[in-house]
Amino acid sequence: MRMKLIARHRIAQIVEKWLLVEPLLLATWTSHGLVSEPRIQTIRVQRGRIEYNPEFIEQLSDRHLEATLRFEALRILLKHPYSRRQAHSEISYAASNLTLQEYLQTELPFPRARDVFGDRRYDQQFFEFYYHKLLDQQPPTEPTPSLEETASGTPGAGTGEADAALGSGTSGSAPSESEPESAVEPGLTSGHSVRPPELLSVYTDPTLSGVENTNQWDQDELLSDRLDELVKMAQANDSWGSIGGKLREHILANLHPKLDYRAVLRKFRTSILNQQRRLTRMKPNRRYGFAYMGSRRDFSTRLLFAIDVSGSMGREELRQGFSVVNRFFNYGVPAIDVIQFDAKITTDAISFRRAQREVQLTGRGGTDFSPVLAYLEEHRDYDGLIIYTDGYAPCPAPPQNRRTRILWLFVSEEHYRSCYPKLQHLGQGAYLKANIKLQMKNS
Repeated sequence: MRMKLIARHRIAQIVEKWLLVEPLLLATWTSHGLVSEPRIQTIRVQRGRIEYNPEFIEQLSDRHLEATLRFEALRILLKHPYSRRQAHSEISYAASNLTLQEYLQTELPFPRARDVFGDRRYDQQFFEFYYHKLLDQQPPTEPTPSLEETASGTPGAGTGEADAALGSGTSGSAPSESEPESAVEPGLTSGHSVRPPELLSVYTDPTLSGVENTNQWDQDELLSDRLDELVKMAQANDSWGSIGGKLREHILANLHPKLDYRAVLRKFRTSILNQQRRLTRMKPNRRYGFAYMGSRRDFSTRLLFAIDVSGSMGREELRQGFSVVNRFFNYGVPAIDVIQFDAKITTDAISFRRAQREVQLTGRGGTDFSPVLAYLEEHRDYDGLIIYTDGYAPCPAPPQNRRTRILWLFVSEEHYRSCYPKLQHLGQGAYLKANIKLQMKNS
């Protein structure tokens, strides 16, 4: 009981300091209930509660404790437990930690993205991006655990050599003697179980605490809307505290935008209309009548549609993408050139002059936007480019071709909110609604 009171008092002391200097973090923290739970190993957020093990709090220094509380407050603010759940619990926890560490850069022993992937291009990306990159590192022979397996605590699924990159330096080949078997169980661990002496290393290692700390993450629109209100209030009152720069943009990007993709497509089509004037005897001249030739204007818009056919794009998403191509014929566009890409351009440009029922797909590798923009540099006669994607790729360098307008069209609102902030300087953005009616028949 004494340890419990001391832990709660230490937390309260740190949170009270946020009153004047971190109003948004304070509002976020107090939006959840604080619960002592000695049956878990460290600290976790779920279902409107912040649960902690008093022993874990006791082991932390004051600096590490404040960093941990900031870490969890930002996890809540970015809504990782309430709108970003993925199927693989350990990788979800690792991706969440990577995202938070990239923006906070705390003293906690979490790895940076450059440490895990060996590439600085992956710095300060978003949760879903890191999740899919970490998922790609998993050995292909080991299946990804389903939600049912995660909920039932099936051990051993998806834990291979790549899991070593998820943690903070622990080996992924075999558990050490000090690692308890219960550490990978999704439920509450026994209060009398043997724990490693350094619980901070457990907290930072997804293979030891990932399942336990994320097994109750789930979609919660009520809590998400409440957090959105806190962000809007901070924006209106300029009460961000120390949150600024790219982190502030990242938080604002999680607000629910309301877009009508059909209206965006119509507006984009209007903005790229190109017309050519030619003389004709069939129309009178406006000033001199039939004594001089009149003129007519023919629309000659050239539109390029690049569709992401990487492995992360499902068949249904690809069908929706090609239905958008077909929809443009309703807007008066006479022809559309279509290319497919993953990490490279996988097909030559195919010119569509009418709606297509069947399309042959190629590719299904990784994703890279740079080849698409390089193609745009080589073919500067296009008036507009639409890139249909889930967004899981590094941000490319801006193209030198400023004439061609670009529209990023995402497969869903979730992908738009996660990925578009990194790409908005390159063009407009929109997403497909979940209830889109497909114009293409199943092949």
